[in-house]
Amino acid sequence: MDSFSITEAAFTGFRIVRRRPRAVIVWAVIQLAVSLAVGGVMAAMAGPDLMRLQGLGAAAAQITDAELLALFGRLGPAFGVIAIFALVFNPLLYAAMNRAVMRPDDDRFGYFRLGADEARQFGLMLLKILVVLGGYMAVVLIAFAAAAAFGSLSKPAAGLAVALVALAGVGAAVFVAVRLSLASAQTFATARVTLFGSWALTRGRFWPILGTYVLADAFAAVVYLLWFVLTFAIVAAIGGLSGVASVMRPDLSSLAAFLTPAALALSVPRAIVAALLWPLVATPPAAIHQRLTAPESIGATV
Repeated sequence: MDSFSITEAAFTGFRIVRRRPRAVIVWAVIQLAVSLAVGGVMAAMAGPDLMRLQGLGAAAAQITDAELLALFGRLGPAFGVIAIFALVFNPLLYAAMNRAVMRPDDDRFGYFRLGADEARQFGLMLLKILVVLGGYMAVVLIAFAAAAAFGSLSKPAAGLAVALVALAGVGAAVFVAVRLSLASAQTFATARVTLFGSWALTRGRFWPILGTYVLADAFAAVVYLLWFVLTFAIVAAIGGLSGVASVMRPDLSSLAAFLTPAALALSVPRAIVAALLWPLVATPPAAIHQRLTAPESIGATV
């Protein structure tokens, strides 16, 4: 038997939302500030180029490689700023979600802090980035080797070999991601940056843990879909197709276009939904770790 309940772990976020509504309000305010900051940076630094990139669609074939390279070059600084922002914010978010599970009564500021726990999450994230980059480079090198080895036979054989390597790479990425998925919770619980400690803790539990994440993500998808359908219906009734387009793709052509009253009004429900999704998708690993490291679960096998 598994030493944790799949359904209980998958719905950890739902229980947190139900028990800590004030935290959800704080999360919504934070998400609103984050979304406005990110959108504002993109609109101010690269608005016209970003809208052009989004609108290429079928016309992408008509743009030259040099033009496309120049377009991405102009977008680079804005994407760089957003990447730095993500590097700072994600550790705060994961520390907050771990704290919500492991220290539920410490709910000041919606479990958000700026301290040693967050610094350790930052260090862990850097290690994860190195692992991801290393894995990606390995798959690319293997794909090139396979293409070279089978290219002498025929182009279809080389294409099939590359496709198989890519498929195997995706499978390996999912396996490694699940096996290392408790690293954030373990780092938070032990107050020590540890990436591969999760590997031992998840041994023999790949499928139950994967099933937990699939169930949690499916529940989050339902919540998002319900919000989207409701918002779509309301906006379509009020503003027609142009209003629907604003929901699907905010206008980032300029800072003034992004910060219109209508855009700001739509940002509020979007922030609330994002605040609900945070615990739904980010707390199950902490719940699994907490259950697996409970005294009665130490040494359990599956």
